[in-house]
Amino acid sequence: MYPNPSFRRLPPLNALRSFESAARHESFLKAAAELHVTPGAVSRLVKSLEDYLKVDLFLRSHRGVALTDEGREYANAIGKSLEMMANATDRLLQSFREPTLSICCYPTFAVHWLIPRWGEFQAAFPEALIDLRTTLSPELEDPDAYDMIVRIGRTRESQEVNGIVSERVLDVDSFPVCSPEFLARNPSAAVAEELPHLPLIHAALRPEDWDRWLASAGSTERVGQRGMMFESLTLAYNAALSGVGVAIGVHAFVAADLAAGRLVQPVRHVRRSESGFNMYYSTARAAKLPRLRSALDWIRHQRELARRMRG
Repeated sequence: MYPNPSFRRLPPLNALRSFESAARHESFLKAAAELHVTPGAVSRLVKSLEDYLKVDLFLRSHRGVALTDEGREYANAIGKSLEMMANATDRLLQSFREPTLSICCYPTFAVHWLIPRWGEFQAAFPEALIDLRTTLSPELEDPDAYDMIVRIGRTRESQEVNGIVSERVLDVDSFPVCSPEFLARNPSAAVAEELPHLPLIHAALRPEDWDRWLASAGSTERVGQRGMMFESLTLAYNAALSGVGVAIGVHAFVAADLAAGRLVQPVRHVRRSESGFNMYYSTARAAKLPRLRSALDWIRHQRELARRMRG
């Protein structure tokens, strides 16, 4: 009989995992690279663990971080436990779990790219259950908790780091979009230099999109966050569809509205970002799971279809 856990105090496992990696490397930067998150995310998770334990686990200085005596003792104690938990979980999932394909991504990616292909996606995997989870911060999610995570990444070509592959799904090609009615009322929207003087629509998660696009178009004017701010790209696009202003659209997400004439692209210039939507997955898990390999191949096929259509 295993011990009754009701009297045990367990800290958040995601914070534990970040601490274990940071302790092993004695570096937030190296832990961030291993976990595929930002150093700031590692720092916040470790600080949350320190707050929970009411103990300083690291000494911080301008030169980096170093484990305290308490931190080193704690890291040694939990390292093997986390490895045992991971191995036990993996064995259980592979032996008894239904053929569920688990995906975590941004709501915008789900709404504007995956769900429009949902019927085809399910037809490709008729025997698999699809567990789709969305979050505004997939970079903070544990990659071992999902078969695949889709989030912003800078790696355009496939790259593997510590057993996790980053592979581009969608490039971020962006340009102004508005409704045909708005353009009819505001013909100056067809002139890049005039756009900063029109009602602009921003997405809070991409607050620099307008200034980046203007800079790439050769404009010296910057608009900051002047205009209307919406929580997500989806809400920003809905505002543009309603005719209240001009938004910066990502081609993959507005292509259907452009094709149907619900949105128009008043200025031809397109900015391609260095970053894009990348899928992250474990090579070990892909080797074990045919459903994951099939899903990866399907996404790659969709990516190539989109690239051929764009030329």
